[in-house]
Amino acid sequence: MKVEKWGDGLVVPVPEDVAKALDLKPGDDVALTVERNSRSEFATAERRAVAMQVILELARPLPPGWKFDREEANAR
Repeated sequence: MKVEKWGDGLVVPVPEDVAKALDLKPGDDVALTVERNSRSEFATAERRAVAMQVILELARPLPPGWKFDREEANAR
C-alpha cells in the first residue's frame, strides 16, 4: 500500500478484501492502533461498542464495604 496525501493529512487506502473482512463502508469512523513488532488492526465504533458490552457483562460487583487501598496494592 502507498501512503497518499489528502488535504493536510495522509491516507492509507484499505484494500477491498480488508474492507470486506472488517465490514467497513465509506463514512465509517475507525481508530487505528499501531504497536511495534505487533499486529495492528482497525476498530470501528460498532466493534468498540460490542467489546465494551462484553466487558460490562463480565464485570462482577465488589464485596460490600470493600475499599481500594493504594498503599496495600503498591506494597505487593
